[in-house]
Parts: sequence; C-alpha cells; structure tokens
Amino acid sequence: ANSVNTACSTGLVSVVEACKSLQLGACDMALAGGVTLSMPNQIGYTYQEGMISSKDGHCLTFDNNASGAIGGSGIGVVLLKPLEKAVKDKDNIIGVIKGYASNNDGDRKTGYTAPSVTGQAECIINAQKMARVSPNEIDYVECHGTATNLGDPVEVQALKEAIEFNGQKGKQKH
Repeated sequence: ANSVNTACSTGLVSVVEACKSLQLGACDMALAGGVTLSMPNQIGYTYQEGMISSKDGHCLTFDNNASGAIGGSGIGVVLLKPLEKAVKDKDNIIGVIKGYASNNDGDRKTGYTAPSVTGQAECIINAQKMARVSPNEIDYVECHGTATNLGDPVEVQALKEAIEFNGQKGKQKH
C-alpha cells in the first residue's frame, strides 16, 4: 500500500503509481484513487482575487467566463489489472490505459499551483510515446481543468503542442 498526496493530482498520480506497480509485477491488481473530505462540511467561501476559488460559485472549465473552481467532498477509486488478466477473468472492462506519465516541472512552473506549458507538453508526449498512439487515436484526455485564467490556458496550449509534436513524428525538438 502506497500513500500519495500531490494536492490536485493525487488521484491521477495514484493511478500512474499503480500502473507502474502492475507493470513491474509488484502486484496482480491495484486499487487507485483519491479522496477529498471537507470536515466539518463548510458552506460557502470568501472569494479572493487571484486565488483558485470561483468568484460566482460556478466552475466553468475551459470557458471564457471561468473564474476558478469550487471545492467539495468526493471519492473516486478504480481497480486496475493487466489487460490479459482482466480478459481471462471475464472482468467488466471500462477502459484500457495504454500509456501514462506524471511530472513535476519544478522551477519551470507558471506559478505554485500551475505547471508550465513545456512540462505539461513533455508529460503528454511521454504518455503518447509509451502508448504508441498518434493524437487522432486518443479517445479521452484527463485534464486538471482549474477553471482559472492561469491554469486552463496552460493545459490547452500543452495539449496543442503535444499533438503538433506527435503529428510531426518527432521532427520537432522539445
């Protein structure tokens, strides 16, 4: 059992760590996920300009009117197994993870809570290389989606750069 605490990316990083453990044969199956509990349950918040919380109580990710996120409590957990084992066991397979990557781009970050475009693009490129897929073969992309004027453009630009990079079959240097 491993514990992961990376703030907003805890659930996704726990999935990456579980995939690594499965790939290395450290386990036959793994539970991965994340939990956020606000205790005691708070109602409302005070908006502060430039912070993560939405000024109007709405989370409008990738929207021109986005002003931040809204907090809440929740849990998400997935059971991961190697595909061959899941097929053999006749499991209900909801999705297949072909590639994964995580990063911390340190001093290249846009801010304490926002990554750099370069770091995000590199991470996406690494996951695509591992998966051996081209951008047009990708059905689903998990995003942070802060609904902020700082975070959302970083994610969109990083996705754009990674898609362009992989679309050129590695001709660009990144």
